[in-house]
Amino acid sequence: MPPPSLRALKAFAETVRAGSLVGASAALHVTPSAVSHLLRQLEETLGVPLFAARSPQIRLTEAGEALGRRLAAGFDAIDAAVAEARHRAGDVRVTTLSSFLTLWLMPRLTGFQALNPGIRLLLSTSMRPVDLQAEPFECAIRWGTGGWPGLEQTLLFRDRPVLVANPRLLDSAATLPRLAARTRPDDSPLVAAALGLADVPPVLTFETRAQAVQAAVAGMGAAVVDRNLVAGLLDDGLLAVWAPDPPVLAPEGHWFVTLPDRLRIPQVRAFRDWLVAVSDKATSPSAA
Repeated sequence: MPPPSLRALKAFAETVRAGSLVGASAALHVTPSAVSHLLRQLEETLGVPLFAARSPQIRLTEAGEALGRRLAAGFDAIDAAVAEARHRAGDVRVTTLSSFLTLWLMPRLTGFQALNPGIRLLLSTSMRPVDLQAEPFECAIRWGTGGWPGLEQTLLFRDRPVLVANPRLLDSAATLPRLAARTRPDDSPLVAAALGLADVPPVLTFETRAQAVQAAVAGMGAAVVDRNLVAGLLDDGLLAVWAPDPPVLAPEGHWFVTLPDRLRIPQVRAFRDWLVAVSDKATSPSAA
């Protein structure tokens, strides 16, 4: 007997996975009638009934259930192999916070590209913790205290919030309008407590820390921000730290996270190792 076609086997696996012909047709980008034809072809080739019922929801025979389990595992393995082959082409898909990307990562990326010319980073920003199991990313930069279940986690640096302002306005920083980020409402009270001062309500609140920092550079007021994120702007003289010195050490920080199996991909390991090396250098006592 001729072996069943791969298309028919895939149609059966997707029908079992989706639970209906309509769901399988959407996954395969064909019509339900085309899926039905492939399923009939498969049953004829095998000489075994696979379905007790097909509409509206499918019911499998015992043989159908056994075949469905084995095929699901097989096609999952194929999908994983294809994904790994694509990774070997050099693409690493990264999801990160917009402020981390804008303020910290982008000014340093030329260094990564110089060391790793064969790796292409595909960068995306999100305000929410992306599900690395369900979404198409190899790794992420997350902010928090760590402890995310099922993920390999590497701390890059903990937050060190300071009050910054345009250097021309530094002498009056204590009385400047406060600029804040909606995503980080606890930064300002933390710094105020370290200085023994009453917390000052913000005059302007922005969506992200990057926007609050740009407003501070423009002389619109003083902002509380992680010193690590604005190290380059401090070095370039576009911002200056008013207080506290040394900075407050917050419990949260920025972390590199990925699924354990993704660390088998050389490009992902290379990106993580570079991040660790650069962050260690940036936060060393001589760089503070």
